[in-house]
Amino acid sequence: MLRVGEVLASGVVGLEERLIAYAIIDRVLPEAEIEIRAELAKFLKNVPWLDHRLATRLANDVLEVAEPILAESLALSDEDLLAVIDRHSIGHARAIAKRSKLTAPLTTALIKTEDEVCVLRVASNDNAEIEVGSMHRMMDRFAENQPVVEAVSQRSMLPLAIVERLTAVVGGKVLQKLIERYDIPAHRVSRLIQHGREHVLLTSFALDQSADEIRGLVERLADNKLLTTSLILRALCLGNFTFLLPALALQARIPSRNVRLLIADESGRGAERLFEHCAFEPKLKGLFIRLIELSRNVRSRRFGFAPAGWRAEVLAVIDLELGGANAEQSFDQRVTEVLMRLENGKDRGRGPEVTPLRSASAH
Repeated sequence: MLRVGEVLASGVVGLEERLIAYAIIDRVLPEAEIEIRAELAKFLKNVPWLDHRLATRLANDVLEVAEPILAESLALSDEDLLAVIDRHSIGHARAIAKRSKLTAPLTTALIKTEDEVCVLRVASNDNAEIEVGSMHRMMDRFAENQPVVEAVSQRSMLPLAIVERLTAVVGGKVLQKLIERYDIPAHRVSRLIQHGREHVLLTSFALDQSADEIRGLVERLADNKLLTTSLILRALCLGNFTFLLPALALQARIPSRNVRLLIADESGRGAERLFEHCAFEPKLKGLFIRLIELSRNVRSRRFGFAPAGWRAEVLAVIDLELGGANAEQSFDQRVTEVLMRLENGKDRGRGPEVTPLRSASAH
């Protein structure tokens, strides 16, 4: 059988001889040892006209047999490879991630495995097509993984939304290259970094703390003049009510129970009174009141983050403020975008003062 496999791989046989060869392999393969099947797969991995049925048979074998076929054979379709990722071991997925070219459906499936090896191979492969949503998923999961982040930053073409996410997690020469390559204004980069730090504070450190620890954190931030308006509004957008309530109480200089009463006030005056107590800048009033009104019916506002569905409602408010949606940006980036626009005092619908996101293909 191995000799037949060698002949097939040589490419010197005609159609009739191929059919005979496949018949021999079909007969012998079920009884062959793993080592023999693995050797056959190595012979056949680069055969361009390999029988599809035989290719899928080998691809669904144990990893030792399947790996060379999964990594190199052109006889397998995307559907074949997606089925393997879905049904077999992470080792099979890692073998697929070795392929020289990967389509968007394959990279999406590989990134969804959240396996570091798969993701790093995808990110490092400039011939891998990656949709912007999959890139955001990769950044959500591996933002603190330096090899993955550096591999993403070195790709030849990136959506600007991803470039701007990278500015918050890379530094030094990597950051400088991104700024120069994609022509991002320095003042926008500095503000993105600041907002990125506030996002990390609310979604990493402040996520797993008790209510008492959060109150202590809020007080320390205030003492160090780090309890910024943007931090409080971001907590509101994220639905991090464990942080938001003591932050609003400290900002407004009223007890937390009074903050809850003002939020719960259905007359329409509660949110306005809370805004006045906090002494936020008038340009923030519209967004603040709409978000507070949304939070009125969130039952779990005393305990951690808001329930599922909160972000979708918040995003609708943010997109209204920004004058439309941007499919390339993540939820967190939309929050940053609206906060930066309001910091600059621009009217709704006029566009941000900072350089707007545009397609990286222009570069």
